[in-house]
Amino acid sequence: MHDVDTITAIATAPGESALAIVRLSGRNAIAVADAAFRGRIALSRAAGFTVHYGHIVNCAGEAVDEVLATIFRAPHSYTGEDLVEFGCHGGAVVTASVLDALLGAGARSALPGEFTRRAFLNGRIDLSQAEAVADLIAARSSRAQRASLEQLSGRLGFRVGELRKELLDLCALLELDLDFAEEGLEVITKAEIESRLAAAAAHVRHLASTYEEGRLYRDGVAVVFVGRPNAGKSSLFNALLREERAIVTPTPGTTRDFIEESVSLDGITFRLIDTAGIRESLDAVEQAGIARARNAARTADIVVVVVDATENISGKMAIGEMESRSEGQKTIVALNKIDLLGGATSPESNTGGSSGDVILVPVSALTGKGIHDLHKILVKLATSSVTHDEHEVVVTNRRHRDSLQKAAVELDRARTSLAEGATNEFIALDLREAVNALSEITGEMTSEEILNAIFSRFCIGK
Repeated sequence: MHDVDTITAIATAPGESALAIVRLSGRNAIAVADAAFRGRIALSRAAGFTVHYGHIVNCAGEAVDEVLATIFRAPHSYTGEDLVEFGCHGGAVVTASVLDALLGAGARSALPGEFTRRAFLNGRIDLSQAEAVADLIAARSSRAQRASLEQLSGRLGFRVGELRKELLDLCALLELDLDFAEEGLEVITKAEIESRLAAAAAHVRHLASTYEEGRLYRDGVAVVFVGRPNAGKSSLFNALLREERAIVTPTPGTTRDFIEESVSLDGITFRLIDTAGIRESLDAVEQAGIARARNAARTADIVVVVVDATENISGKMAIGEMESRSEGQKTIVALNKIDLLGGATSPESNTGGSSGDVILVPVSALTGKGIHDLHKILVKLATSSVTHDEHEVVVTNRRHRDSLQKAAVELDRARTSLAEGATNEFIALDLREAVNALSEITGEMTSEEILNAIFSRFCIGK
């Protein structure tokens, strides 16, 4: 990467819109902007945080659009470099023309995430904040949005920084103790070392434990619908989505492959997955669909077993038929088609409660009865494992969780070394490894390979 280059990209989504933004960043960003901008004053004479009206012209001197140029001077910009944003008219042709004019004036096309990468490299944000930018853009629910904003504010980086400082302080004491050992002076006792190591390990593990909650906010809760053909899985799937997404017919075996759609319920994203009806079949295509249904159910966060309430089958029997549920997996038995019962009662249709770790819910995908109850139960199950305070830092990124777990392992190794009578020199080495693991989260120690992997998933222009 050539950090001295001036980079440019369209920062808004493609397609027709009222407005779009094309941005420039780099040491010569304002000079490049001046070469393509015609306004009342040269942008090189403009102060930071000012907006200027004018036109963008191409290499032939022809005006391609009427724009507003916003100036940000280093280091007070998103990237920490001189940065110019042109507000132009939306639309593929006009934004491409503005971009071409800036490329012709001396800029080069930005790589995916290169603006944010420069913000990180220039010390404007740490690596966890940079990753939060991508997560915020991709947020599919209000809780995911809130978690991303918390991380973008720097709270995770601050908490990790506190842990690093505690460990580095302990390292310094251990190394100082080595210097004074020959004089018979003890800077820190073994009991105090153990106490501080145990406290640090507990804090690191606690932070890592928030990942399961954070994962649900970021990735969504996988909910798989399984059941016999014509039990109403697709109808129930559509009822929760409030749209006719899955094809519904009276013919058994209509769904051959799984269909996935997302819906936000109470601020949480649920990834609803409709699957093929499970039954004995000689059809090779249907068999493949049934195998996929069972595999999807085994890895789901929640399984919804859909039962036709008019058939003589209990919820437990239906679960047994599915052969799809992992031990202890969160499971709902949806007793569907209760509108067809009339005044009659299904063996379990009035339960509306739970049996072991299985929750029974009578519903009618046709009339909508019980759908709100199913909605509430899904939210309750998704948040049942949430034990952290709403104001607590939550880890949403698996890379961060892995680094925290690595740090915890190194702290355990240091405690073992201490218990076995190792000298402070060896304990300090384990501590340094724990510090390095924490440093990977905020980017103090991160390889080029990891940086490339992180920023490659960003959109161009961000």
